[in-house]
Amino acid sequence: MDKKIIDKIKNERKIPDEVLTKLESNRENILNNKFKQEKNFKILSKKSVIAVLVAAAALLLIITKTPVGVAIENALGIGRDSGVKTVENNAIPTELNLTSIQNDREIKLTKFVSTKKKFAFDYQFKVDDEKLKELLKKDIAARSDHQDIQIGLFVNGNNKDLFQGVHSYSTFRLDGDVFYGSVISTFDTESIPENAELSLHIYRLAWMDRDEYEVAESKAFADPDNPQPFSVPTSLEYTGDWSFDIAYRPLNQTAVTKVLDSNNVTNIVSKSDALQTTITFNAPIEYPNSPEITVYKNGVEISNSNINFKQLDQEKLEIELDLSALDKVSTYKVKIEESDIYGTIVKEVGSFEVQNK
Repeated sequence: MDKKIIDKIKNERKIPDEVLTKLESNRENILNNKFKQEKNFKILSKKSVIAVLVAAAALLLIITKTPVGVAIENALGIGRDSGVKTVENNAIPTELNLTSIQNDREIKLTKFVSTKKKFAFDYQFKVDDEKLKELLKKDIAARSDHQDIQIGLFVNGNNKDLFQGVHSYSTFRLDGDVFYGSVISTFDTESIPENAELSLHIYRLAWMDRDEYEVAESKAFADPDNPQPFSVPTSLEYTGDWSFDIAYRPLNQTAVTKVLDSNNVTNIVSKSDALQTTITFNAPIEYPNSPEITVYKNGVEISNSNINFKQLDQEKLEIELDLSALDKVSTYKVKIEESDIYGTIVKEVGSFEVQNK
């Protein structure tokens, strides 16, 4: 593997490490034609061991040109998401004060909001465990804000877990002796029933030792031409069933999204709810190159939003923007470029702009 590529992988600290290695694995599988290319991923894990597969082929499948971790750099909680912020600015309640105790551990759910396709929540607990304090300090020093969390989402009275076919971003911050966690999750389809009374469950919070990870990573990359897979065991975990009955039903606001301008992009179809807008479109991507997406909100490149992007087939693409149906002012521009198998941009393909009516 080219040394520049390895250095880029190892130095891109703002991408959570677990996400980084998963993306590398996806890239390798795609290049070997093992599955259809999709530029999305799940970072919520039910396993106690973080398995790492290091790709032998070039650069990563990055959702946007801006590293995912930048999303929480200068923001607090789920309010960093533009869709959530718009909902709150419209005086729609999201704040809660729900408490659940399991195994002498109290967790508070402080915010929750959902639509049929997306939900987000904030939670917190007191850090009174010296081992956890040390693990968190190491993560913070390494500029890693990813949190390994296992959750479930249910309609009250139904034992079917809705948390399937979903990609999530789970992050944390530490303020004094209080741990603040945030989760933003988007389903592949509209999975939350209309007017559902929901129950959120937190089953597990887990942490690895950053020092152990760094040692394992160094050994894996010892031979640049032959990187090796490695795994790091969980160092600490809290398990139980912290459950919360949600006071707020899914939001049902929708909007018609109009296309203001398009260049070399066709078949643009959008659907907007209170938290996001999903858009499918066609762009001429030449095999074996891959599409790269950059999004601008009111002319400014977005670097603090979770933008989920999928390549459904060679030319059909889908993107999920945090454009709320309640936002009738903002203009979003989506620029599509083409990159080779090494992640190098080779040309601009096209663009389009959208706004809610």
